[in-house]
Amino acid sequence: MKWTKVKRNIENLMCDKLKGRLSIHLTHYNVNFVEQKRIWVTLDKKEIFNASSAHYVMEHDKLWIEIKRKTDKPFPDCLYECFPEFVGKLDVGEYSTTILEYKGIFNVDLVYDAFIQYPHFSIEKALNSKDNIIQALSLLDKRLGKRKLEAIGSNLIVHPLISKFYELRCEVEGIKPYKNRLNT
Repeated sequence: MKWTKVKRNIENLMCDKLKGRLSIHLTHYNVNFVEQKRIWVTLDKKEIFNASSAHYVMEHDKLWIEIKRKTDKPFPDCLYECFPEFVGKLDVGEYSTTILEYKGIFNVDLVYDAFIQYPHFSIEKALNSKDNIIQALSLLDKRLGKRKLEAIGSNLIVHPLISKFYELRCEVEGIKPYKNRLNT
């Protein structure tokens, strides 16, 4: 699917208070005959989200170097030893991607796929998605009303990107975010 259509589909679903303020971007560039991609989201022309294929590969390699430094166990036991908080929650193939996502480092191809899929989701399905990008986008969606936004604050999976987009939407709607309601 062409990027312009993907961008238009996502931006058409943004709540009215973010239209014209929030924009998504994609660029392709070649480095040593290898295509690299970068997707980023801006709010009032300030970057609030970024996914880069070059950065992802570099961080993926760093993750495996860190794991090798900590243990000499073979895959997947090395992951279980270094990241016990994910044991039983993920398939073996998802470990690296999930660990990096929780560090805020996203695979640009998975982000692009989520952007393509998102407009086909109902708001309920998007809010309950296991995909962090889809769930984060759902919080900026015009199909999500203020009452529902207030109600879901306590049920959010606490991923930094999801929290960031939740707080952004609460801010533009004039709603006190759930965690702030608990502290007062």
